[in-house]
Amino acid sequence: MTTALPLPHPRAAATGRWAVRALVALAVVASAVLGAGAANATFSDSVALPAMTVGTGTVAPATDVTVETTCRTTTTVVKRTYRVSPGTGATTLIAYSLTSSTVTSTSNVESDETTTTWSKPTEYTTTQTVQDTELYATLRWQPSTSTRVTGYRMTAHTTYGPYPMGETGPTTTRMSARYDADVVDYGAQLSIDTLTDYGWTATSDLSNVVTC
Repeated sequence: MTTALPLPHPRAAATGRWAVRALVALAVVASAVLGAGAANATFSDSVALPAMTVGTGTVAPATDVTVETTCRTTTTVVKRTYRVSPGTGATTLIAYSLTSSTVTSTSNVESDETTTTWSKPTEYTTTQTVQDTELYATLRWQPSTSTRVTGYRMTAHTTYGPYPMGETGPTTTRMSARYDADVVDYGAQLSIDTLTDYGWTATSDLSNVVTC
């Protein structure tokens, strides 16, 4: 004898299907909402970073930047004596001399002059006098007190703009060089940049004006 299983009432079955569909829909909505919330959290939530400061104030500049100078003027005299042939007018060099002397100068002296003196109707001497002044300069500074200094960079600030003067090592505190004294007409003042291995720099105050 076979016993028939009781079948659910059609309305009850429909109600069950609608209940299942409602649960699935709710799950989908909840997943979407939660997913959106997670995405929003990823892009909108902020995390405080540790405070950082960047600036050259953390590097101590070189100090007491001074320039010591001396100008020296060299005078060179070149004499040439020529003889002129009465017949052809050809000129022949018959004597030559050169003398030179150097003295300390308080200004830039630059000149080149030539004079001619006839000693005989057929002989004359030209005298060329050349004066040239050179500047001997020594730049001094007190080193930076910062750590990890890799060197120093020098810049000349003139009426025509800044000019790089080169770099030295971390233990250097002086630099000497010789220049044509024309540089004293540029109103030059020098500065020292302190260089570090972490890339920060510090610029010193300007030196005194470079003069003879």
